[in-house]
Amino acid sequence: MAEAAGVGGIRIEKPDEVDAAVKAALAHDGPVLIDAVVARTKLAMRPAITAEMAKGFTPYMVKAVLSGRTDEIVDLAQGIFGASKAYGRETGTAADIADH
Repeated sequence: MAEAAGVGGIRIEKPDEVDAAVKAALAHDGPVLIDAVVARTKLAMRPAITAEMAKGFTPYMVKAVLSGRTDEIVDLAQGIFGASKAYGRETGTAADIADH
């Protein structure tokens, strides 16, 4: 779609494609749109969870469980614990992540 509008277009579907895609975008003569496919629950940065944030998250979690949307909780947990592994931590608990 970007190319149809006269803009360079690059699609990233895997994490190992990021470096090459950014290099290609910087080498392109003109504007470039980078379309990066991401999981909605993956964290882009290491979480820094405060007590206030945890307090605010509790009603969401309770509502999700009571309405049968436990898959959302599982997706979120996988994203958080996957991020802890990406930051060099082999295992992690919610308390471990909150400490960092």
